[in-house]
Amino acid sequence: MRLGFRRDPAAAWIDDYVAAWNAHDPVAVTDFMTNNVIYLDFGLGEEYRGIEAVRDFVAGMELGFSSNYRFTLELAIVTEDAYAYEWTMTGTNDGDDEEHGFPATGERFEIPGVSIGTLHNGRIRENRDYWNMSTYLNQVGLAPE
Repeated sequence: MRLGFRRDPAAAWIDDYVAAWNAHDPVAVTDFMTNNVIYLDFGLGEEYRGIEAVRDFVAGMELGFSSNYRFTLELAIVTEDAYAYEWTMTGTNDGDDEEHGFPATGERFEIPGVSIGTLHNGRIRENRDYWNMSTYLNQVGLAPE
């Protein structure tokens, strides 16, 4: 659901960052980050430290999660040192996520979430993603009975 917010021009880089995610391009995604980035995904309960770890995470998304995932950007707020933005991730659960024990079901999903982070010299130094795993599991048919 689009809320009709007008994005601050200072947040324009987030459009490019989300486009890199939507291209499923690990190098393009991490080009927005410092070399010592810390990336926390609270939905998965995972922490990735450094460019290579984040690149591996992004590359694994397409294979172990969804081959057609996409983010839609909602409200974004940016200061010189920090940012926050709402997003909706859609796709099909068509990847076998052996690491987390989630088999492919072929079901579609739509997950709302929020990313909050700090910047250093215009690059992401730390990112925190907040989304609800239960929402995902219910939508793709993997929720416990």
